[in-house]
Amino acid sequence: MNLFRKTTYVAFLLLLCLCLFCQLAQAEETPAPASTPAPTPTPTDTPVFQAATPVPFLRLRRSLLPTDRDRYYDKRTGQYVVFGGFGPEDDGAFYACGEDGTVPCGAEPLPMADFLVSPYAPEQRPKQDGDRWLTVYMGSESVVCFIARDGDWEVERVMICSCSDAVHQTPLGMHYIYSKYAYKAMTRMNGIMVYAQYACRFRGHYLFHTVPIGGDSGRRYQKYGKKQMLIEEYEKLGQPASHGCVRLLVGDAYWIYKNCDRGTKVQVVTDAGPTPPEPPALIYEEPYMNADHTLGWDPTDPDRENPYREVYPEWFTN
Repeated sequence: MNLFRKTTYVAFLLLLCLCLFCQLAQAEETPAPASTPAPTPTPTDTPVFQAATPVPFLRLRRSLLPTDRDRYYDKRTGQYVVFGGFGPEDDGAFYACGEDGTVPCGAEPLPMADFLVSPYAPEQRPKQDGDRWLTVYMGSESVVCFIARDGDWEVERVMICSCSDAVHQTPLGMHYIYSKYAYKAMTRMNGIMVYAQYACRFRGHYLFHTVPIGGDSGRRYQKYGKKQMLIEEYEKLGQPASHGCVRLLVGDAYWIYKNCDRGTKVQVVTDAGPTPPEPPALIYEEPYMNADHTLGWDPTDPDRENPYREVYPEWFTN
């Protein structure tokens, strides 16, 4: 009996060990399940375009017509645009949009200059496209020509000038060009009569004209006077220096003479306008000027004999 119990007990132990061994073997053969990567969170901070109203001091072009949904229709391009930005750090700009006013994320802003009128532009609306308007800014010694395009004034040309000195006065207010002279006697300086090229009269004896021409008696003829511009007076461009007229570079005076018709409005103000470009630098040697550096060529004179043509070709492209 004891032998039977012992045999049974040993058999039970062997069976138990066999079961444990099988479980361990199965566990080693079954690979561990692969870890599932965490799902990528969906971004929730995608910038959304917010339409806004352009600030009041921006002068919008008349060709920009407001519609519903904060949109504008641009008559010049035939497209819809909307003003606004993406987020609080965006200062705002015009963007192309669909007819429903939506702007896709990542859209590039359009150039603001395409939708704004220059802050210097005349308040008076032009009568027709192609009209020109000249404003003389005594505060910055500059002349700006505006041209009418699509019902608004655009800056066409900015020119350096010299208006009246401390003794004389360029007449303020509204005037207009009513006569022109390719070459004209002006006034007496240092005992001799001086001349000027491409003069345009806008009131009484006040004109746009070039830097005075002096020198010998040949100055009475434009062909010879071109080489006798007063160097000292050229060096004053950008400063008050005239007897009331508006002095200009020859290239600028010639441009006004050719492009601004009789009847072109001329406004003279004491305000400062756009900063004018610097006049081309003179070359202090012959043939650009005489030996004593008193008389010489204006670097912008369109004459074919001007030795500056190869020095400043940008002035001779037209």
